[in-house]
Amino acid sequence: MVLVSAALGAYFGSYFRKRGEEQALKDSFEDVVGRLERTTRLTEEIKSSIGIGTLEHQIKFSKLHEKRIEVIEGLYHRLVEMESKGKDFVYRSGPTHELGPQFDAASKAIDEFISYSKLNKFWVDKALFDEIEGVALSLDSTIHGAAFHCGVSPANTAQFAQAMDDNKRSVEAINKEIPAAKEKIIESIRKALKPDKG
Repeated sequence: MVLVSAALGAYFGSYFRKRGEEQALKDSFEDVVGRLERTTRLTEEIKSSIGIGTLEHQIKFSKLHEKRIEVIEGLYHRLVEMESKGKDFVYRSGPTHELGPQFDAASKAIDEFISYSKLNKFWVDKALFDEIEGVALSLDSTIHGAAFHCGVSPANTAQFAQAMDDNKRSVEAINKEIPAAKEKIIESIRKALKPDKG
C-alpha cells in the first residue's frame, strides 16, 4: 500500500505540478495579451490625437492662407482702382483746368486704399506690403502733383511752362512707371501665394 500510495503520490504530484505550470503559463500568456491589447489601444488613441492635431493645424493654415489671399486681392483691387481714377484725373488735368470730380474720385480711391491697408497690412508679408504701398504712394504723389499744377494762368509764362512740364511727367509716370511697378507686384504676389511657400 505504501508503494501504491507513493506511486500515486508521485504520479499526481507530477500531474498537478505540470498542470500548475501550464496554468501559470496560460495566466502569463493572458496577461501579456491583455497588456498588448491595452498598448495597441493606447497607440491608436495617440495616432488619432496626432491626426486630429495635424488636421486642425492644416485647417488653421488653410484659413490663414485664404485670408491672406483675400487681403492681397483687396489691396491690389484698390490699387488698380486708384490707378484708374488717377488716370482719369491726370489725363483731364492741366494748367488751364480746375480740380473737378475726377480729382474727387481719385482722392476717394486713395483714401479707400489707405483705410483698407491700415486695417489689413498685418495679414500680408512685409516685403510684399511695402512693394504695394510704394506703388500706391507713387500714385498718390502723381495725382497730387497733377492737382498742384491745375489752375495756373497762361499769363504767368514761367509758372505755366513749369506746370506743363510737371503735367507731362505725371502722364508719363501714370503711363509707364506705375504699370511697370504693378507688373513687379503681380510677380511678387504669385511668389507669395505659391502653395509650396512655407
